[in-house]
This record gives sequence, C-alpha cells and structure tokens, in this order.
Amino acid sequence: MSATILADDLETYVGQYGSHGAVQRLLFVMSTSEDKALKIEAGKLCLDMLKRTTNAKGYTETYNAVKELMEGGDAAPPQYDSVWVEATQKQTNILKDLYEQDLHQAKASQIKENIRNCHAQLTNLCIEQGDYTSALKYVSKSREFCTDAEAVFSTCMTIIKLSALLQQYTSIQSFASKAQHTPFKDEAGNSKIQAAYGLFYMTSGKYRNAALSFAQVKQQDLGVAFGDVVCAQDVALYGVLCGLASLDRGEIQSKLLECSHFRECLDLVPQIRDIAMDFCSFKYAACLVALERLRGSLSLDVHLHTQVTELCSQIRSKGIVQYFAPFLSVSLHSMAEAFNTDVDGIQSEVAQLVGKRQLDAKIDSHKKILHVRHANQRRSTYQNAMRVSQDFVDTTQALVLRMNLLKHDFGVHLVRKK
Repeated sequence: MSATILADDLETYVGQYGSHGAVQRLLFVMSTSEDKALKIEAGKLCLDMLKRTTNAKGYTETYNAVKELMEGGDAAPPQYDSVWVEATQKQTNILKDLYEQDLHQAKASQIKENIRNCHAQLTNLCIEQGDYTSALKYVSKSREFCTDAEAVFSTCMTIIKLSALLQQYTSIQSFASKAQHTPFKDEAGNSKIQAAYGLFYMTSGKYRNAALSFAQVKQQDLGVAFGDVVCAQDVALYGVLCGLASLDRGEIQSKLLECSHFRECLDLVPQIRDIAMDFCSFKYAACLVALERLRGSLSLDVHLHTQVTELCSQIRSKGIVQYFAPFLSVSLHSMAEAFNTDVDGIQSEVAQLVGKRQLDAKIDSHKKILHVRHANQRRSTYQNAMRVSQDFVDTTQALVLRMNLLKHDFGVHLVRKK
C-alpha cells in the first residue's frame, strides 16, 4: 500500500514498485531497521525479487547477509540457489560479449540509430545485473546518438531512474530539466517530470517547491516503468508532508486536498489524508500523534529518511504558529493540551520560535500566557509625525518654487502657429 504501513505489511509495500525499486528499498530496510525480524523478512523478500533479475552478485551478497542474521535462531536460512546463480552468470557473460560485438559493428557502420540501440541494450543488461553505475555510463553515451526528440526524452527518463536508484539527486534535477525542454512530451511525460522534480526538491530541503511539484502529478500517468523511482502512494506521502511543512492552510486545502488528480493519489494513503485533514481542521494533537506513530516507518523510506526529523519539526512549528495567529493572548496550558505536551515543553518550543522570529509574541512565564508583541506606539506615533511634517515642508517648498517661477515668467512657452 504505502510506506506508512511498511512495518505491518512489507510484501504489499514493495509490491507497488518495479523489481529494482523494490530491491533498493528492501536492502535499505535491511541496513537501517533495528527490528531483526523485519530485517530477515526484508532479506527473504529481496532474494525473491533478485531472482526476477539477473543480479547474481546481489543475490549472493543478500543471501550471506540473511544467513548471518538467522544464525543462532530456530528457523533455518533459505536454500541458496547455486544452479540459478551459475546459469545466470553464464548467460549474462554471453549476452554482454554479444552486445559489445554489436556495438563495435554499429560504430564501424557509423549509423547513429544503430549505435544508440546497442548502447540501450548494454544499459538494460547492466540494469538487470544491478550494475547501475555502468548502466549510467552507457545511457549517457547514447545521448550523443539520439536522432529525434522521443529518443532524447526516453534517454533522460532512463537517467532519472538510474539516478534515483543510485540516490544521485542532483542528476535527477538536471535531466528532468532537459526532458521538460524536449518537444516530445505528453501529459504522462509531464507527470513523471514533475515527480522527478519533487523528489529532487524534497531531498534538497526545498519543501514548498517539492509540494507544488508533487501536486501536479497524476496517478494514471506514472505507469509501471516509473515504479523504480516513485509510485502514486509516494507522491501522496511526500507531497502532503512537504506541504504541511511549507504551505499555508489555504494552500494545503486548495492545492492538495481539493485538487482532483492529487486526491486520487491521496486516497491510496488514508493515514496521510487524515493527517492533512486534521491539520487543516486545527486538530493538531490528533495530527501530530498520528505523524509520530508513523515516524518509524517513514525513517525506513530510502528517499525520505534524511528529511523525516526536519519535516516533523517544521510541521509542528507551523501548527503552533497557526494556532496562535487568531489570538491576542493564549494560555500556555491550553496550547500544551492542544499539542499533546506539558506546559514547560510548549513554553520551550514557543521560546525557540520567538527567537527565530517565526512567532511575533512575548511570553509571560509567571502567568504562563503568550501575548502578541505590540509595536511601540509612542515611537511609531513620533515617526509618523516626523514623516507628515517632512511631507509638509517638501510640499511647501515646491509651492514656493512654483510661485517664484511664475512671478519671474520663467518657463517654457509654446509658440502657436497662426
């Protein structure tokens, strides 16, 4: 379903991705999770996924990791399929030699389309082997031999996919921009480009840009092939979290919750939809409790994990600012209740927001009340009086100058023709 129920149903979670995207996420869960049972489950699923590819090296490494995890336990480790490994390695070596010969002949013929196709063959072979770095080299070379806009767009999308698998997010932004400027680009292509932009912006900490990019993605346009990068559930998850951290309540309502095509993605992840609706309904305690409950699963997302702490912090801060906005003064006791914390905790959070100038207020620590910071009325009145008097002086001087010019007949006279 989505990353939000990763720990509950790992098989369903990875089922929404392509083989390579699923392997990437399962390996990340194995390396990051502190739950041994979850790591073993991820390893077993990863072995099954790897057998759908020709990544014999990855299969062997994963099997050794799973075997090590299961040592000393009651259950026996899964059977190592040495026959499949040997047959796959042999077949892959034969294909690689054959494709390299085809490339050599194509270069000799100097026909661009043939050279590009040979590079594409080698790219796909390396992807299936899990050698994404070599695949990226081949597909980058194939760009030189693209003869039409469709081939350029396809090449850019392949590079975006490989960059996501290698977590090279700067390259995603670069080639999303190139794809956007190709003449061959339909609605489905635009959705993929916006999803790629969103992924780059999110991992760069530009949450507002990320939310607005994800909001333009249509579920039906992503397709199966783009599943190695992100799926529709990811778009909803990433879009809402970035939106809550950076957009105003009205923008969240109009650009995310009421946007018809984004709502299709959002309905696939009811937990995240409810969090967004609670936030917009000022039910901050329910929103933040639900978000905290999902935090462990969110930290196991391969693209999101580095941003989880910052996103949760910004969402909470934004909630506090929005809660206080309609009032002249608020009891810290009521704020603590609304944000599911104690009075000292909310006072410390509010003090930090005041220090960062995100909240224009002052704290009465004795009465535990937060007041709007009023401007210095005496100073503002004095400054206003000085401004009005200066305007009067300037106007008077201009009038005196005009009167003197008219008195001495000093001006430009128009000569009318008779």
